[in-house]
Amino acid sequence: MNVGPNGEGSRAVTPQIFCKACASPLVQATDWTQEDTVNWHVRIWCPECGFEHEAILGRSEVAYLSFAIEGGFAYVLEALGELQDMPETDGIGPDLVLRLRSERIAPASI
Repeated sequence: MNVGPNGEGSRAVTPQIFCKACASPLVQATDWTQEDTVNWHVRIWCPECGFEHEAILGRSEVAYLSFAIEGGFAYVLEALGELQDMPETDGIGPDLVLRLRSERIAPASI
């Protein structure tokens, strides 16, 4: 995964992790296993292209990945809040938010 900082000025700098295959910022850690007192075995998966990557990461890299994931969750929650506030037009609005919160929706079905 490629790593880079978030450049938005109004927020604290949040690290981002990008997919090596498609450059999506939506990568997720699907498995974390502590190897020893310092290193972690981590499996990272991209929901956009399906690319998976396994790595052994040290403490600082795991902390960076953890902050990136938390930042991603914050963006998703913020986007859901914006969708919730949208007026219902063309099937987008509160109904979509409820579906997003309860199901995995493929991009083609939105």
